[in-house]
Amino acid sequence: MPQYELNLRDYVRIFRRRKSIIFLTFILVVFISAFFSRSGELVYEASTTVKIEERKTVAGLLTEWIVYSPGDLMESETNLITGYPVLKSVALKIGIISPDFPEKQVNEAMKALHDKVRAERIGTTNIIRIIAQSVKPQEVIELANTVAEVYIEQNLLSKTQQARNARKFIEEQLSSLETRLKEKEELLRDKAKINRNIAVAEPIQRRLMELQFELSTMLQKYTQKHPNVIQLKEQINELDQQLSGLSSDDLEYSRLSREVEADKKLYSLLKEKLEEARITEAGKVAGISVVDPAVTADAIPGPNRTFGIIISAILGLVLGFAFALVLESLDTSIGTIEDVEGIMHVPVLGVIPSVSMDDEEKSKRRFFFRFKRKILSKPKTEEEERHVRLILQYNPKSPGAEAYRNIYTNLKLDGTKKTFLITSAGPREGKSTALTNLGLAIAQTGVKVIIVSSDIRRPSLAKTFGIKREPGLTEVLLGMMPLDEAVRNITDFMLGEMKFDDIQRTPGLDNLWLLPSGQLPFNPAKLLESKELTNLIEEMKERFDIIIFDSPPILPVTDASILATQVDAVIMIYEIGRTSRDALLRAKNQLDAVGAKVEGIVLNQTRSETDVDVIFPYYYKYRYYREEDMPEKGKKTKKQSVPV
Repeated sequence: MPQYELNLRDYVRIFRRRKSIIFLTFILVVFISAFFSRSGELVYEASTTVKIEERKTVAGLLTEWIVYSPGDLMESETNLITGYPVLKSVALKIGIISPDFPEKQVNEAMKALHDKVRAERIGTTNIIRIIAQSVKPQEVIELANTVAEVYIEQNLLSKTQQARNARKFIEEQLSSLETRLKEKEELLRDKAKINRNIAVAEPIQRRLMELQFELSTMLQKYTQKHPNVIQLKEQINELDQQLSGLSSDDLEYSRLSREVEADKKLYSLLKEKLEEARITEAGKVAGISVVDPAVTADAIPGPNRTFGIIISAILGLVLGFAFALVLESLDTSIGTIEDVEGIMHVPVLGVIPSVSMDDEEKSKRRFFFRFKRKILSKPKTEEEERHVRLILQYNPKSPGAEAYRNIYTNLKLDGTKKTFLITSAGPREGKSTALTNLGLAIAQTGVKVIIVSSDIRRPSLAKTFGIKREPGLTEVLLGMMPLDEAVRNITDFMLGEMKFDDIQRTPGLDNLWLLPSGQLPFNPAKLLESKELTNLIEEMKERFDIIIFDSPPILPVTDASILATQVDAVIMIYEIGRTSRDALLRAKNQLDAVGAKVEGIVLNQTRSETDVDVIFPYYYKYRYYREEDMPEKGKKTKKQSVPV
């Protein structure tokens, strides 16, 4: 799309060119809206209200005053009600899912359940309303009450979690301590049976520990030479001498006795803490209570179907036009003559409209007719294709035929240019068809014209005139046959597949000669680079007034670049919407690189429903011939555009 500010005319052009996508988007949006609003089932709604007790004790008030807690408690609780943990417990409780369900099925069920439940705070109170919607009245009552019940249970569970964790920890410590205490008591009992002096060692060790503690305390006040310090050291030495006389079993027994005594005290302490934890856990109460349970389900009014369809229709038009603008902006083809001439820096020699039947042109513009034709149409026969390729022969008074005559006029043939090459940037842009009809247009003026099927990769000119392609250009260049025996004229056309009545329909074929392609060589480029082609062109210049060469597309192969250096002028064919502007410009640059002279460009396959506003409307909106000169309206022929 050209880079300039759009005006009203541009918007009209875009609308006409992209009306199919606009129409399809409009129909699709309206259909979807009608489909989703067609259901006559009533939707039922039930609600349960719950009250949140934010504070219950003075300690709680003091804690909230001291500790900063960001966020709104009521808003948080409202979101928790429809959270995944609560709704999953609800789904398990009412049987929507089971623990053995796969994760994908669980997620789908949770999404469906989430769409049925919502929660909202009532004003500025600490009351939340839980609302359930469904097509079944009993289901919404059960669902609303179950959500409230599960929410209260999980709230209480979260509050008692800390006390429960403390109780479990104390129970685990008690169990471990009890086992260890039993083991030490049994070991202590066994050692008491073995050594009788064990009872003596224990009080000595106890007294020794007391004296050592007293000595460390006294040293904080007095020096080492203080009488009291010296006396304590003497007592400690005496006790050490007494212990040195005891065995290691006596000492081990004493140590075990102390550990057993300490474990018994710790066991008693943990027993007390366990009872306190149990009391704390049992004292927790829920801070949430049900105010009004759901007891009835009310039918809620559905959406206004008519209003919804109207809105969807407006939305469909807006979206359709938006898609059209997007497609237009992504379209890299060239849409106007000014764009082509500005980008290519060569004149536009003419505009060839899309070939269609005059008596069916209006119906073929309709979208559904074109859709049916593309889907259900049968492959065209060779005769039907010939009617399209030879539009000047079979329908000389059509807009397409006038377009080729206009191109001939714009060429301004003055005798200085005799050889022309017809080519295109990419395949299937109609270059061979344009070559054939341009040759006919020139031949109908009395000029001797020869068209050369120099596209020796995919030749089509011989098929167009209903003759065999062998012998032809390949045989002449290889020296297997002289030019006279390879060239075909009207006599050969009459002996071919063309009917005599068709040949006599329009004058001009007697001034047209054709050099078919011949056999397809293994290396076409090498054959076209030979000196024999230069000699052949000089020979044809002496015998004919105008020589027109066909060629493969420029970008895929090098044949066109080779032929372009052998002719006086090159004419490029460009089909609107098929080739991007970058590819077209690259093809032009490639021709310039080899020194070819590009005479101009021809716009092919313009359509009245899209391009007439900005391209060349005169072919469609104005007819020079009288009504009686036009083909009979009741006469039907199977003619359609087939670019080659």
